[in-house]
Amino acid sequence: MRLLLMAALAVFCACGGEHIETLTLGPYEVRCQGFVEQDCYLEYNADSGRWEFFYESIQGFNFEPGYFYTLEVRLEDRGPIQDAGRYSYHLIKVIEKKEAPDDFDHQRGDKPS
Repeated sequence: MRLLLMAALAVFCACGGEHIETLTLGPYEVRCQGFVEQDCYLEYNADSGRWEFFYESIQGFNFEPGYFYTLEVRLEDRGPIQDAGRYSYHLIKVIEKKEAPDDFDHQRGDKPS
């Protein structure tokens, strides 16, 4: 019995990884092609200095166009699932919601202000 409990605990620990991240999202969604054509958020990648498509939904987040968002999110490891991202995203809190300029253009390389 003890061995069975230890094995179950080891499997649970290996699959149930989660961690916290901070995301910066742009002020509008764009059409993108993942598994199917869909609307994606724009996520600012500070390392590359570019906007990238963010294909996942964020549970608990209500997007309102026209604002930059800085979000704290919890990632839960789904494990290998066909046709789905590895992680599910859950909103912890909105750190900042800031109005974007009317002429913002991610393709021009505008940065979040």
